[in-house]
Amino acid sequence: MKLKDIEKSTNKNLYLLFLSVLVGLTAGFLASLYRLALEKAENLGLGIYSFTSSHLIFIPLLILGLVLLALLISFLMTRYPMSSGSGIPQVKGQLQGYFKNNWFTTAFAKFIAGTLAMFAGLSLGREGPSVQLGASMGQMVSSRLAETERHKRILIASGASAGLSAAFNAPLSGVMFTLEEVFKYFSPLILLTCMTSAMAADMVARLMFGSGPVFHFQIVGSIDLSNYWLLIILGIILGFFGAFYNWTLLTSQSLMKKIKSPFLRVLITLLIVGVTGLVFPSIIGSGHHLMDSFSLGMGLGFLCLVLIGKYLISMISYASVVPGGIFFPLLVLGASLGAVFATIVISIFHLPSHLFANLVILAMAGTFTAIVRAPMTGILLLVEMTGSFDHLLPLAFVSLIAYVVADLLKAEPIYDLLLEKMLKEKEIEIDDSDKQMMFETIVQFDSIADRKKLSEINLPEGCLLVSVHRSGKDIIPHGDTELQAGDYLTFLIKREDEVLAREQLRLVLNEK
Repeated sequence: MKLKDIEKSTNKNLYLLFLSVLVGLTAGFLASLYRLALEKAENLGLGIYSFTSSHLIFIPLLILGLVLLALLISFLMTRYPMSSGSGIPQVKGQLQGYFKNNWFTTAFAKFIAGTLAMFAGLSLGREGPSVQLGASMGQMVSSRLAETERHKRILIASGASAGLSAAFNAPLSGVMFTLEEVFKYFSPLILLTCMTSAMAADMVARLMFGSGPVFHFQIVGSIDLSNYWLLIILGIILGFFGAFYNWTLLTSQSLMKKIKSPFLRVLITLLIVGVTGLVFPSIIGSGHHLMDSFSLGMGLGFLCLVLIGKYLISMISYASVVPGGIFFPLLVLGASLGAVFATIVISIFHLPSHLFANLVILAMAGTFTAIVRAPMTGILLLVEMTGSFDHLLPLAFVSLIAYVVADLLKAEPIYDLLLEKMLKEKEIEIDDSDKQMMFETIVQFDSIADRKKLSEINLPEGCLLVSVHRSGKDIIPHGDTELQAGDYLTFLIKREDEVLAREQLRLVLNEK
């Protein structure tokens, strides 16, 4: 047993923070470089589509280019399967012990294939790949400098936080996303390391892109409390939309999976996006340029067309599991839905026109919450991306309504669904190492283990509880030790038993 894995000395924590800074700097640089590459690739791709639409004689060359892109992208996806799709489910699976990962090949394939996909005009985002690129940098640093398996996992998570931080100039969102979506519990050590990495990455991103917010909405006033009933309606709509989005995303992937050849799947996707780029270029790509153009004067009909078109092209883009995120496109979809809603209610109820931007922002947060089921991340993300705190209360209000509605519809969080789908298909190499490792979890409030003695709890076979951390003190556990909600438990297990042990412990410590 590696007792140093459960040491809690100040020097050890300082060393881990030092490594977190290294992770943040490397992850911030790589994620920022990826962000820059995507911006250049998207602008170049849109320029080519614009030129081709005016010079139809070059369409055969465009088709040939799309075929070559399909060959390159499908080769990288097939050769390095951990690089496919969003990247966030892969990071979750890696941290939970499901997957093996080669950080270099994953980062290389993700960077190249993601950039090529954006060049082709696919409706994908940079956040998922940025999270995975950051996690790869965390794995690179930890594999050389971390002392224990537990600290390696923490540094990988810190890299994920840094990646999201650099993607959107949003360090707080990067930290909250890791706690709320990846780990789903709070740990002081994880909070400290993730925050350190996220801040370091944010500094790198600000040096490259400036310190301004990602979105530039003109927020003049706030929504009056007497109009909050409209926000209830908006939240309900977003909850239903989120559940429908998750269902159609998984359904479209299953339908596309019936095409056995990865090359054909990618080629069909690129050809559909290519035709769309010639006919309706506004809806292809990440959607950032589209977001900046939303206004009350666009007209209800055109906004509905944009919403439907962006929704369809996003589903087509992600159905073939091409490297790229769903994070940013779903925010664009939320903004489109919010623009439609705002145009209707402002016209019917004669509300001030400046509330258009407020409703668009609220719809983005509500859509994110309904789909990802991470409300705090959504709220912080929109605050950081818009640079305004004026809409903090309505953001929380709409997010709460959307969350409740999606939960009542029994719609599971999208990244959990995607991870579950990956595990069923087993296309990625499973980690079956027989080495011992430590991992930490928490006793949640109102769980089965709360207020029970250790001897009364059926722990998984081969799972040894070695430390209970409570109120800043470590307790050596024995049969009469009574667990309490909020206790941090450190377990020793064989890595080959990790997956089963985590699932069984979740039933004991997290549910009732």
